[in-house]
Amino acid sequence: MNWDPTLHPDEVNLRWSLLRAIEWGRWPIFLSQPAVPILLLVLDWKAVVLGIIVTNLLWASFVRYRFVSVAGAYWGATLVRLKWLTCPMVAVYLFVRGQPGLAAVSLFWPVLIFVIGALPTTQVGRIQNMFMARLGYDRTT
Repeated sequence: MNWDPTLHPDEVNLRWSLLRAIEWGRWPIFLSQPAVPILLLVLDWKAVVLGIIVTNLLWASFVRYRFVSVAGAYWGATLVRLKWLTCPMVAVYLFVRGQPGLAAVSLFWPVLIFVIGALPTTQVGRIQNMFMARLGYDRTT
């Protein structure tokens, strides 16, 4: 399965592209939502956060405005929904094991990413145009 623009009106494709562009601008941080709680079980939290920040900076420097993937964006948005399972489950596990600080980081990771991903800024409209072009839309002036 993948996003098929022919099955949706222009307004829906435009909104889909906007949402995927917001995510794509900070793709590593976006994808970290279901993964970080699991990583907190086996790695030091500082290493996890630093790794996400460095990955996001590399993404911003080398990928963000050079390439978009409709299939990747579709599947990424689908897989990130797993955060509704991983965040609370790992938080409960860590809390029961006597690690309330890590439990809080796990539970609130989807909120913390807004602080962590604040810089560098993203030109969402530019990425949205890239997605719309990949969906087959021509930019008219």
